[in-house]
Amino acid sequence: MNVAGQLDVLSPEQMQTIHEKACEILSKKGVVFESDETIEIFKSHGFKVDGHTVFFDAREIERCVELAPSQFKLEAPNHEHDVLVGGDRILIHPNGGEVFMRDYDGTRRPATRKDFADLQKLYQALPNVDIGGYEPVSLNDVPERMRGIVAMFESFKNCNKPLLSPMSLETVQKKKEVLRLYNIGFGGDTYTDDHYVTWHIVCPNSPLLYSQFACDGIQVYAEANQPVVIVSAPMSGITSPVYPLSTVILSLAEELAGLVLAQLIKPGIPVVVSASLTYGYMRSASWECAHPDTMLMLAASTQMQREFYHLPSRAQTGVTSSKCIDYQAGMETMQSFLYTALAGCDVTSQTAGSLANLMTSSLEKTVLDDELIARVRLLVGGLTFNEEHMGLDMIYEEDFGGNFLVYDETLEYCQEAWEPTVSDWKGSDEWEAQGQLESTHRAHAIVEKLLDEAPESVLDEEQERAMLDYLHTIEMHG
Repeated sequence: MNVAGQLDVLSPEQMQTIHEKACEILSKKGVVFESDETIEIFKSHGFKVDGHTVFFDAREIERCVELAPSQFKLEAPNHEHDVLVGGDRILIHPNGGEVFMRDYDGTRRPATRKDFADLQKLYQALPNVDIGGYEPVSLNDVPERMRGIVAMFESFKNCNKPLLSPMSLETVQKKKEVLRLYNIGFGGDTYTDDHYVTWHIVCPNSPLLYSQFACDGIQVYAEANQPVVIVSAPMSGITSPVYPLSTVILSLAEELAGLVLAQLIKPGIPVVVSASLTYGYMRSASWECAHPDTMLMLAASTQMQREFYHLPSRAQTGVTSSKCIDYQAGMETMQSFLYTALAGCDVTSQTAGSLANLMTSSLEKTVLDDELIARVRLLVGGLTFNEEHMGLDMIYEEDFGGNFLVYDETLEYCQEAWEPTVSDWKGSDEWEAQGQLESTHRAHAIVEKLLDEAPESVLDEEQERAMLDYLHTIEMHG
């Protein structure tokens, strides 16, 4: 039995109370939307508005939640990699917002376009990363005007899994340019009109404010028939009250407000609600992604999203504060990812290769995390329960004190059984004879092999030329 969603940190009565309190906040205090155009949308639908503050009625919130689908297909340039968001498989997509790279030799440095491309090549090759694109590192060596569109091109060039839009599309023009590139990549000027091929990450500024940038993101992508992901990211004690429960309630209020706006713009558009809640670490007046309180907040939010609202859930999980690939990194990454996987999270961010509280990416940790993801998927898949796997015929047949090594079933099962891709299961003597390599060394060898074997481009020549021509046009005209 699959055990994803079996971890409940809230009772049904507690979920109902959290929903009511979130609606109460939206009704009494409201949410500020900085966009004049957004305010006009709310006014035209009869919402109470005072300046730029919008107030929400619980019945309208619940109506809009019901409009949003519980699952949807996200298409890939290679349709063999299409994924079902909100299905049985927990989906892994790239990091977002990391600024630095941690090299194999321990050097931390600003990330480059080549780093971005290398990460996309790994996403293409690694079996447990389902989605590419996004913004796992900043392209610090690319002019700011071109960073988003260049990142999108490098994603199409190096990965044909589903590809997410970059985060840093600061203007409406940049958002529309990226959407145009999707139509080029999928081979039709209006392909996005009828197909879901990406989504846009929208982050309200906690507490309870949607910037012009966030409002534009919801409107541009919803109008273009592309899903919207509402990522509420309050920090307990800093941008939300210090209590984990209060932080969960505040984040849900912010997510519901964004969901309502998306449904007013385009009823039925998919909305993924996402928990990126973190613990405010008062010792340094910073935030801490790997504190156990963070895991509890993520689990509670995931349960509300999945069980109460029946929406696809996303979480910033599989995270660590460690600056390097060490015991702390493995402990915190597994703690974070396994807990939210058991809570039933549908989509994760930051789970492949992130270090240093989401500030740094690592090629080697990306490869190591691919194995960690496989382990967690096996665990949440649960125990196979059927007559064959009871093995009673073998038990009855074998002598007392015998063994089951020579049975056909043993060989068949072991040929298909899970094995690690990076971890070492050799005996000590063999491990010592082969140089006593640590896991990071083995991961580095895999990185080098995968990058060496990666194709120059997964695009055909015509597609690549059309994209490069489009980038050149943007560069020339600004």
